[in-house]
Amino acid sequence: MMATLLHAAALTICFFGIAISAPTTPVPCCTPDQWEGVMGLIAGYVDHKTPGIEKGYVSLSYDYTHGLMELCQHISITPGIRDDRRVIFDYSHQGNGKMYTIKGKTCTVVDLPGKMRQQCIPDNATYTGSFFMGSGNNTLLANLFSITTQGLKAEVSMTSKDCIPVGETIYGTIIEGVAILETVGFVNITTGIKDPSIFDIPSICKTVDAKFQMPVVLGGAIGHLMEKYKK
Repeated sequence: MMATLLHAAALTICFFGIAISAPTTPVPCCTPDQWEGVMGLIAGYVDHKTPGIEKGYVSLSYDYTHGLMELCQHISITPGIRDDRRVIFDYSHQGNGKMYTIKGKTCTVVDLPGKMRQQCIPDNATYTGSFFMGSGNNTLLANLFSITTQGLKAEVSMTSKDCIPVGETIYGTIIEGVAILETVGFVNITTGIKDPSIFDIPSICKTVDAKFQMPVVLGGAIGHLMEKYKK
């Protein structure tokens, strides 16, 4: 899980503010332990010389306190691919977590190794600047960090206060011959969980045997391409 999509961090600087110097150098931070919001995205990719476009949105509920996260994804990917799915991550029990993916009337269950990861800017991220959106007394200050991981680079912006996600740009090569540029914006963020029943496991998932594998948990074009080429 719409309001108008925000541009990614780099574009936000161009259209909504000018990069400024922070009084002290910001350090990587972690989001609140409980929050909900909408992530809008648009991307272009090239799959072995075949270009494609994706666009859509994901509504999400994140509860690190209880080891739970729920995503509801609605994304269109050319040529003619529609990716609608609901995903529940449940780390609330001892042992491995589980990922439940619901598409239509089917459910797949995957065991997840380890514990739930807290949503944080990694310690090795590089602070690259700060900017504000708005004007006058109605402004929002954000910090920009550069991250490199798994062959992809990301420019991620978080609010200076409370470490709320604002936007990100992800680009790079997934595997040889498959490249992507994706812009993500976050809107309608609220702290806390309005309705904890959002994490309830649907009945169609309770009779499915879990498989143990490293899952592709990214949505949209990145997740689609990684799923296509994973070994």
